[in-house]
Amino acid sequence: MATVPSEDGLAVHTDSPERPEDDSDDDAQETVAAGDHEQVSLRDAFVDAFNGRDLEGVLALVVADVDCPDILGDGVEVLAEELESIWERSPGAVLTRGNLADGTPCAVAWLPDEAGSWSRAALVCFDHADGQLTLVAVPDDLDALERAEATEPVGDELDAWLDWVQWERGEETVTRPREGEVG
Repeated sequence: MATVPSEDGLAVHTDSPERPEDDSDDDAQETVAAGDHEQVSLRDAFVDAFNGRDLEGVLALVVADVDCPDILGDGVEVLAEELESIWERSPGAVLTRGNLADGTPCAVAWLPDEAGSWSRAALVCFDHADGQLTLVAVPDDLDALERAEATEPVGDELDAWLDWVQWERGEETVTRPREGEVG
């Protein structure tokens, strides 16, 4: 490891270009990085399928006995019932891609409030194995929900999701900027 001093007197450590023959710690980090990539891909597909109200698309991402600790029961049937229930009672609900404070990929659920602005509603966490989600959890952790890095639903992607809500329910979902925001 080489040390590179910076202008302000702090030092930056960099890996040397030579790599030892037996470096099992680096191999473990490469495995974690590959796993994170898979979880990011699965999270992104889940968000897109959820927002598109594509139940078959969501269920194709999970194992048959998916663990759903925040729902009464486990498995695809229970998850399917819960998703349909969410879409029925909250037609404006959307997910955006996010990361927990430790960098773990997650999703944040948003609902339009009475003023038409977006409010965080829930945190959705995932685990995976062999290219499928093994866990879909909605923990009751307001601190983690607030600390999760996620952007408000905006842009062309949101417009496409809201078009689906209008088409499916015949309802218009209008969002307005919060006070002080330029919209």
